Amino acid sequence: MTRKTVAIRGLDTGLYNEVFSMAKKDGKRVSDVVNSALKAFINGDAPVNDSDNTFSNSSNSALNGNFVLTVDDEGEVTLSKNDILEISREMGPFRIECSGTLVMDKDVDSEALRGLEKIIIKSGQIRVSKKVYPQFLIKCQIKGKLEKY
Repeated sequence: MTRKTVAIRGLDTGLYNEVFSMAKKDGKRVSDVVNSALKAFINGDAPVNDSDNTFSNSSNSALNGNFVLTVDDEGEVTLSKNDILEISREMGPFRIECSGTLVMDKDVDSEALRGLEKIIIKSGQIRVSKKVYPQFLIKCQIKGKLEKY
C-alpha cells in the first residue's frame, strides 16, 4: 500500500494528541489506530453517534480493547461512586491506569467496584477509603502507591 498524507479538516487536536500518546505507549503508529477504527466503522462495529460525532461502541470496547481511564504524570482525578457507575454503564467494565494521583471518594463501594476490571498503579498513587481497601488490593497491580484513608 502506498503512503499518502491525508489532511483531515476539523479533527480534534486534543483527541489526536491523546491517541498519539496511547499509540506510542503501545508501540503502534497513529495510522495503525486510525486504520483499525476506519475498518471497524466500515464493518459496522463502531457506528458514529450523530449527536456528538464520537464513536459509540456497541460491544463496549475502545479501539483496541476495553476502555482504560488513564491518569498521567501530574494529573489528579477524584472519582465518586456515581462517576464509576456512569462510566461502566457507558463503556462497560473498564480499567484504570494511574501514573498521577487518583482519589476515590468515601462513597465508592463494592457495587461501584464491580464496574472496574483492573486497576494498574504505575508510578502514581491511589487513595481509597478503608472500607474498600481489601477489594482494591484484589483488583490492583501495584508499582506505585495504594493508600487508605
